Amino acid sequence: MDESVRRALARWPNVPAAYGWLALDRRGTWHLEGRPLRHARTIDFIGRNYQADENGAWHFQNGPQRAYVKLAYTPWVLHLRAGRAPVAAGALATHTQQPVMTLRSAWLDEEGSLLLETAAGIGVLDDRDLAAMSGALCDRAGRPLDDAALAEGFAAALEGAPHALHLAYADALLPVATLPAAEVAARFGFIADPQPPG
Repeated sequence: MDESVRRALARWPNVPAAYGWLALDRRGTWHLEGRPLRHARTIDFIGRNYQADENGAWHFQNGPQRAYVKLAYTPWVLHLRAGRAPVAAGALATHTQQPVMTLRSAWLDEEGSLLLETAAGIGVLDDRDLAAMSGALCDRAGRPLDDAALAEGFAAALEGAPHALHLAYADALLPVATLPAAEVAARFGFIADPQPPG
């Protein structure tokens, strides 16, 4: 959190929270009142001051005011960093530009979205990076999969077959499990659409 934000919180601790005007889409773009934000300094400021409250509701601490974020899916959106091999530590970054050095778990939902649990929490991989990230998918021995084996592994995983796919990342080999999209928020303890109390 920025020091200027800490000072504002100390000076005005009881500013009412804002709801419904800030959102995060599935590709990691912030939306202000329905319009995508494009100003780099504003995006960086929001990213530096983005956090969860004690209930798992994510917000941007805008000076003394919390602006709660409506999440299109998960609190984090992950991207492959340009020029990085998808299996290397730091190949992924969050939508706030933080490198991902390790992964804790990997999941597929029923639509084929890849969900990855990082030290910061659960994130969905930007769909534009899914084809490139498929290079990190392998069998249980860590062997790369050709296109046919990859398609077969995806189909088997989506049908619930255990250990049909694994993900190699930062010297770890993680089984890719399945998780319905409707259960992601409860499993990882976040609130996708925070509402005012009462």
